[in-house]
Amino acid sequence: MQVTNGVEQAIYVIAVLARQTDNEPLKSHVLSKILDVSDSYLRKIIRKLVIAKILKSSASKTGGISLNMSINEITFLDIFEAIGGNSSFLKLNSLGDKVIIKNLEYFNNDSDKVVCVFKEAENQYKKVLSTFTIADLLAYELENLPSIDWNLMI
Repeated sequence: MQVTNGVEQAIYVIAVLARQTDNEPLKSHVLSKILDVSDSYLRKIIRKLVIAKILKSSASKTGGISLNMSINEITFLDIFEAIGGNSSFLKLNSLGDKVIIKNLEYFNNDSDKVVCVFKEAENQYKKVLSTFTIADLLAYELENLPSIDWNLMI
């Protein structure tokens, strides 16, 4: 299981937008300059966040990308699933039956153990992600630093 660059970029896109003065929209090219990442790839990430209703997008001269949810509501699990989908991590090819030779009933019980271990690990992983929000990530900045108009920084 690997967390992709897209998940990391999504977290910090949201962090930038959370610090934006008055939730004013930012253009994707501004976000890509701030994060020093590819604008075309970042637009794909943003699109997934818009589809997940974490961000909203407005196509106009003064439009751009802005938060659609409170940072207290946006969990790392929301971001992880918006970028990577919410299908199971577990993709087994049933190779055990080629290696382990036992009676069928006993083997099926052992195979279920493998699935159960990975499912439990996945559940714990997602549980931890669901407890951490963007507000948790930015607690110090939001309490101690003024908001930023990133449009003026670029």
